[in-house]
Amino acid sequence: MIRKCFFVFSLLLASTFPAAAGEPIVIPDISSYTLGASFSAPVKRGFEMAQEEINAAGGVLGSHIYFDHIDDTGSPGAAITRLQQIVLEEKPILFTGCNLANIELAFSSFAKQHKILQVSACLNSDSAMWGKGHDYMFRGFGPMIYGINMAMAESAARKGKLKWAAVNYNYAWGQENLAAFKESISRFLPNVRWVEEHWVPIGKIDSGSIINAIIESGADAVYTSLAGSDLSQFFREAKKRGLTEKVLIVGDNIGRPEFREIMKDEMPQGIITIAVLPYEYPITKKMKVFAQKYQKKYKQKVRYTALSSYMTAKTIAAAITKAGSFYTEDIAAALKGLQFDSIYGRTTVRAIDNVPDNGLWIGETINKDGKPTFTNVRYIQGKRYFPSDEYIKKLRRK
Repeated sequence: MIRKCFFVFSLLLASTFPAAAGEPIVIPDISSYTLGASFSAPVKRGFEMAQEEINAAGGVLGSHIYFDHIDDTGSPGAAITRLQQIVLEEKPILFTGCNLANIELAFSSFAKQHKILQVSACLNSDSAMWGKGHDYMFRGFGPMIYGINMAMAESAARKGKLKWAAVNYNYAWGQENLAAFKESISRFLPNVRWVEEHWVPIGKIDSGSIINAIIESGADAVYTSLAGSDLSQFFREAKKRGLTEKVLIVGDNIGRPEFREIMKDEMPQGIITIAVLPYEYPITKKMKVFAQKYQKKYKQKVRYTALSSYMTAKTIAAAITKAGSFYTEDIAAALKGLQFDSIYGRTTVRAIDNVPDNGLWIGETINKDGKPTFTNVRYIQGKRYFPSDEYIKKLRRK
């Protein structure tokens, strides 16, 4: 019965046709909107801003483009059921979204099985692009978890800290982040030792006992991929117990505007983190215009997820234009090695792993006039922070 249903579903997919030129193109944005406004609102805003700009310029191939925002419910099973329903009823040329790692991987498996094009707007799992990568799975925005952690490790290595502790979430996101950082920091500092590790369920951190264990371990540096309220609770308790004055802290979520706004003058200083600074440190005129427009429209600084969804929408539009058609196979072929002018400058979707090569900002936290900001900020080119082509080819052959 299962095989029969799969056969019927495949026949229905095979009978789909793209929209004719001039007809509106609706692209499902199936994102983890249940995660709350701090995450979901910027995702939607990034898509909306790109949609407005694309359509104001005439759309793509004479058609206006629209993103239909749909909640994935936070459950892989329910998300797949919803995606299957959308594919059968609406027959989209592709789908996108910003999802938790487990849902992103489930979507990727579905896309591969049914030859449906997925252009993911978030980077919650490197394995979706490498170990489990395929020709129907693309990213609309880089860099990868690997590249982010390589950049932070490069900066952290200059501090010379050799005894490390780790506090991370106990699911794919936390595991991939720590593994990537460990690999990179060991390359820069071969004598690094990991003396303490803690795996935390989302929303259930026991900050006091974790911090006591880190202090007792004698660690002189801490790596964390915690986020939101878990991260703020950890920092406040760490500051109370004097840990933030004793150790170097490294983590990628700390530099996001929404977290800086939560911490305010409580933000520990000297943390090495990835920053989101298109307004403060724009690298192109297009980026400056985008950041100013976003801040004026939404009364807040650009969020990371807004950058990712905006870039994803622009990547999709550029691919359709290059393809010259609305056929899924043509768009997928156009995405391979796609080059286009983005707010990051000339951007390339790497043919080897289907990931754009845009870069990122990195810096260290300081408090200035009672507000957390950054010092030692630098923008780094994304193309420098990928593993070798041989390494990626080996992973994608598995």
